Amino acid sequence: MELERTLAEKFLFSESGKYRPAVRISSIGISLGVSLILLSLFVVRGFKQEIEKKLNNFVGTIRISNPDNNYDAYALPLTISEDLLTEIERTSQSTFPEARVEAFIDQMALVKVDSSFRAVMMHGMSEGYDQAFYEEYLVAGRLPDLHKQGELLLSNKVAQFLGLNVGDDFLAYYSNGDRTKVRKYHIVGLIETGFDTFDYSLALTSLSDLQSVNDWSEHQVGGLTVTLKSRSGASQLYDLLFDLLADRSEKYGERYAMFTVEELNYNYFGWLNLLDANVLLILILMIAVAAMTIVTGVVVLILERVRAIATLKALGQRNRSLQKIFWIMASHILLRGILYANAIALALAFLQKHFRVISLDSSQYYMSYVPISIDWWVLLVTNLAVFIVVFLFVLLPTRIIGGINPSRTLRFD
Repeated sequence: MELERTLAEKFLFSESGKYRPAVRISSIGISLGVSLILLSLFVVRGFKQEIEKKLNNFVGTIRISNPDNNYDAYALPLTISEDLLTEIERTSQSTFPEARVEAFIDQMALVKVDSSFRAVMMHGMSEGYDQAFYEEYLVAGRLPDLHKQGELLLSNKVAQFLGLNVGDDFLAYYSNGDRTKVRKYHIVGLIETGFDTFDYSLALTSLSDLQSVNDWSEHQVGGLTVTLKSRSGASQLYDLLFDLLADRSEKYGERYAMFTVEELNYNYFGWLNLLDANVLLILILMIAVAAMTIVTGVVVLILERVRAIATLKALGQRNRSLQKIFWIMASHILLRGILYANAIALALAFLQKHFRVISLDSSQYYMSYVPISIDWWVLLVTNLAVFIVVFLFVLLPTRIIGGINPSRTLRFD
C-alpha cells in the first residue's frame, strides 16, 4: 500500500510541483457542486424552521375549538373549565414537558383613522404567552401588559398604512350580529414578522378585552392552543389529546373540534414539501455533475500516465495495485474538493445568517430575507454521502487499466 500511495502522490503533481490541470479542474468542479448542495440544504432548512416556527407560535401546534364553528373560524365560544385545562396540560406535558397551553380569541375588527379604514384580526392572548417569540419581531415599543385595558401590539405594516405609531390611540369597530361595538386602543409596540399573512392584519391584545366585546364569560374563549417547540411531535400530541377529549365527550357529553397547525395551514406546508423535492433534484444533479467531473479527471490522469502504467505492468505490478493508485488519487481530489466546498458554503452561510445580504419579497416567500440554518449532523452526513457515491463512480474508469497492454504501449520506446 505504501508503494501505491507514493506513486499516487507523484502522479498528482507535475514536474514543477503543482497540481496537474486535471486535478485542479476536478477539484474545482467538485467544490462548486458540493457547495451548491450544502447551501441548498442550509437555505431550505432555514426556510422550514422559520416558517414552521412562526406558524407554530402564531397558530399553535394543536388548536381545540367549538365544533359548530366553520373550520378555522371562532365566532362561537368554547366553554372551558379549570379541570379541562389541567387535564390538557397534564396530558401534553407528560410526553412533551415544554408544551404550553393557552386560551385565545380571534376577532375581526374595522380600524378607522381619519378617512382610512383597515380590517384587522384582533388576537386576544392569555397570560403565559411566549413573550420571547414576540420580542424577536418587535420593531418599536414593548409588549402589551395584558392586565391593562386597551394596550395593544400592532403590526408595523398596518400602522404604516394607517399613519399610526407607538403611543397613538385609535378606535376599533366590532360587528356583533345586529350591533356594533367600539373599543379604544393604545399602541404600546409594533411588530413585523416578515410573514405577510400576519403583517397585513395582525393586532395583539388581551383575552379579557375580546371576551368583553363578545359578552362572553371568563370561561368562554375562541379556543385553546397547545404549542410545542417544534411540530415534529404534532401527530403524537394529537393522538394523546384526541383520546383525552374523546373520553371527556363520552363522560360529560362535551364536544370539541381539533386541528393541527399543518391542517390549518396546508398551503404553506405544501410549499415547504415542494422545496424538499427541489433540493432532492439539486442533490441528484450536483452529485451527477461531481461524478462526471471526477470520472473525466481520472480518465485524463490515466491517459497521461499510460506509459508509466505499462512500465509498472511490465515490472510485474498487478492491475489491482495500479487501480489502487488512482483510487488514492481520486480520494485526494474528492477530499480536497469537499473541503473547499465546506469552506465556501460555511463562509457564505455565515455572511447571510449574520448580515442578511440577500433579501426577499415577503409577499412571495413569507419572509424578507434568505434564512440559513446549519445542522452539523446534516453537514457530516451530506459530506459522507457525496464522498461515497461519487467515489463509487471512480471504480468504472480505473477498469481501463486492465486493458493497457505493456508490449503494445512500450514497443516504440
